[in-house]
Amino acid sequence: MLIEKTYSVSGIVQGVGFRPLCVRIAHRNGIRGSVANTSDGVLLRLQGTEDAIARYMAELKRDCPDVALIVDLKLLEQKNVEQTDDDFIILKSVRSLRQRVLLPPDMATCRDCLADISAPANRRYRYAFTNCTNCGPRFSIVRELPYDRPKTTMSAFPMCPACRQEYADENDRRFHAQPNACPVCGPRLAYCDAQGQEIARDEKAFGLTIAALANGQIIAVKGLGGFHLACDATREEAVSLLRRRKRRPRRPFAVMVKNVAVAEKIVKLSAADTKLLMGARAPIILLERNDSNFLAPSVAPGLNRLGVMLPYTPLHHMIMEEFDALVMTSANLSGEPLVSENEEAYRRLAGICDGFLVHNRPIHMKIDDSVLLHHDSGPVLIRRARGYVPNPIIAARELAPVLAAGAEMKGTFAFSQDAMIFSSQYLGDMKEMGTAQFYEKALRHFLGLYNFAPERLVTDLHPLYLSTAVAKRIFSRLPALAVQHHYAHMMACLAENRVDSPALGIIMDGTGYGGDGSIWGGEILCGDAESFERCGHLKEFRLPGGDRAVMEPWRCGLSLLVEGCGAHEALELCQGLWPGRTAAARQLLNAWEAFPLTSSCGRLFDGLAAIVLKKETVSYDGEAAMELQAFAETHPALGTGLPFDVENSVIDWRPFVAALARPPHNVLFAAGAFHTRLAQALAQCAANVAGQTGIRLVALSGGCWQNGLLLKETLPLLRARGLTPLTHKLLSPNDECLSVGQAYIGGLRRNES
Repeated sequence: MLIEKTYSVSGIVQGVGFRPLCVRIAHRNGIRGSVANTSDGVLLRLQGTEDAIARYMAELKRDCPDVALIVDLKLLEQKNVEQTDDDFIILKSVRSLRQRVLLPPDMATCRDCLADISAPANRRYRYAFTNCTNCGPRFSIVRELPYDRPKTTMSAFPMCPACRQEYADENDRRFHAQPNACPVCGPRLAYCDAQGQEIARDEKAFGLTIAALANGQIIAVKGLGGFHLACDATREEAVSLLRRRKRRPRRPFAVMVKNVAVAEKIVKLSAADTKLLMGARAPIILLERNDSNFLAPSVAPGLNRLGVMLPYTPLHHMIMEEFDALVMTSANLSGEPLVSENEEAYRRLAGICDGFLVHNRPIHMKIDDSVLLHHDSGPVLIRRARGYVPNPIIAARELAPVLAAGAEMKGTFAFSQDAMIFSSQYLGDMKEMGTAQFYEKALRHFLGLYNFAPERLVTDLHPLYLSTAVAKRIFSRLPALAVQHHYAHMMACLAENRVDSPALGIIMDGTGYGGDGSIWGGEILCGDAESFERCGHLKEFRLPGGDRAVMEPWRCGLSLLVEGCGAHEALELCQGLWPGRTAAARQLLNAWEAFPLTSSCGRLFDGLAAIVLKKETVSYDGEAAMELQAFAETHPALGTGLPFDVENSVIDWRPFVAALARPPHNVLFAAGAFHTRLAQALAQCAANVAGQTGIRLVALSGGCWQNGLLLKETLPLLRARGLTPLTHKLLSPNDECLSVGQAYIGGLRRNES
């Protein structure tokens, strides 16, 4: 008996070779029917015997591409048929008002395409835009869904007869590969001088780029999601020149290396690290450095970790054939969005680079490189972008449709739909005008892709966040729910771990607007989507100069000394630690009570770095804490007895500071001791709250959990106390995740007006 079954397949099933796979499996099993992209995902109509269709479905699940993800597979209709169709075909895509399809992220070049560009006899030999259904641009080129070539920026490049034949051949891996192209019909390279004037194209353009980099020059290279600024990472004069021109004195640069063998020369690689580096997501990974002088000293000054990535586009692979290591840093000024288009690059990068390697494929949605730290318990995302966005977070249950505006310093937005939360890529610092404009463009793009109509807007509690202002301007008539910063952090961690029951939260970050109007940042919370309670926190201290203390950690150091040793002794210690700051310190002490209180863990780290490392100022947020961690990892605590106190769920670090400030304690071991004692105090405080509430789940969120040493110290201590720690693996623990937590809270509060 012949039957027809119609299935709806939702998930990441467009742009990953899913329809071609459906065709191949159908022909192997004698199945007739059709497959089509729809706004829900894929509509699959199968005609054949019951056994043949069962084999088909088993093979579909077994052979599903690695980059694909079947979230839901529903049988919509079943009926008997007397006669089947003549063949199994791909139908024209269907778009409806509601979009549930999951668009895949941009993916690194696959091995087959690398073989193509390396083979002189292949028609794509040394073609920089080679791709197939298993790799290449996706998110960055899509204008709208469903995912078809006319709805991407590749619509400007009609396929030549050879490419069209591949596109139509079900046995070819470029069967329905939407960005398919070749040197005859596809995008082309061009080299421009420092003024943006074109000098050469194609292979000549590539040759000029290689020569310039070999000569120590700085070249802006247009890649998958935007521009990199590139220079030879082994030449100090080139790296120093880039630092001066970009006005980036100390923030570490990412390095692209030729292959794993070169990476092993400069960093320590585990098998898991290697797998991540070589995977389809191809992120930058922060890895511990080897004792090697291979790279220029100023690539990552003061740090024991280095951001390393492998080439992830054909163009990168071709460039790296000529170099072992290149700095490949995002082409933007600090906090601003990535530069992505040619004219924009000529204008904004003037005076920084000596030339431009560009191409004529438009980037519809710019996206930066993802950055992660690989920890014993899995990867910790530092920046979630290329390779990870727009993959959604799958929640524990159905959510109301809400839009979440996110944070300000590390801006993202998110929206909930069905049981999924879609978060944008890392957007930058919302205080920069360019970032605020990009935030709005990206938001409108996401809303258009998914035809999303939110019922509510969720924002941070802080009244002046620009992300809130932009979202409220776009959705001025929506009811708004303001959510406390650290509560959103906790709920983001619970969302990605698919938890909707009460939990504890150890939220350690820089600063956030507290529920009592003060500046929080080192919190022990307890709650669920309906409400939360502040059950503990770090001992507060003054923040002299307010936001100015972020870039001048000596101010935080002074505050810790005042709390730990008293004002008089703090002033005496100031003279030895920061000799040029004594007069300023005296003025601050005269106005001490006027400065705000904070429980910020990030500022606590800054203050310790100022005392231990005599770190007076920084050039980027987090510099002091990162150098303190690096120092701790190279100077272990060695069992030092510096104390922390925990009383009434307040973690008191003052005894540690008092003991540290007074001789004969050796500050060489203080950085390691601080991480150890803080971890012990956090675990003890969480255990105390767990004992009072009976809750054993503990969510760890906030930017301080990007500190691999603190995480490594804390996790086993929590487990030893019978607690179950939950960490971020799909989101960054910093403020990027805030929008997801906001969306989870708003999405679960269905009945709140």
